[in-house]
Amino acid sequence: MGISTFLLFERGKSAPAYDLLRSLNSICIKENLFFDNDEDCSSSEGTLKYSRAYISDRPFKEDYSRPLCFSVYDEPYEYQIISFKWDDTNSEYFKAVVSDDFCDNEDLLLRFSHAILNIYPTAKIWIEEDWFYTLEDLDKIVNMPYNNDWCYKNPKN
Repeated sequence: MGISTFLLFERGKSAPAYDLLRSLNSICIKENLFFDNDEDCSSSEGTLKYSRAYISDRPFKEDYSRPLCFSVYDEPYEYQIISFKWDDTNSEYFKAVVSDDFCDNEDLLLRFSHAILNIYPTAKIWIEEDWFYTLEDLDKIVNMPYNNDWCYKNPKN
């Protein structure tokens, strides 16, 4: 079983799925990454409710181990609300972008996470531990010598 990454917004404050998908594509253009998406599902009104996105630093057909795969959700979406006992704010969060397992792609995950928080600075990255990563945390991490274990360590320690 792998570890997933979540882009969290406070409940009721998420960017629309269409905007998130465009942002992922923009990140890939700016960072010289490869991008693809599929499985688009829209509401009866035509609003994008869900999509799958893929990013990689290598062509998809050349290296199947490098892509990061994401599910992108439009708020509201069933089962995407979460809260944490360890979060002192007692906030509820919407899981807007959810990655599949990122094993051995921590470097690519850092590039993506930092870039997406630069677009959505009030959002947070959660990686299935008892802490979040904020833009301020990731600014510090990217300005230090690279550590492949960055996502397994509490940024406040």
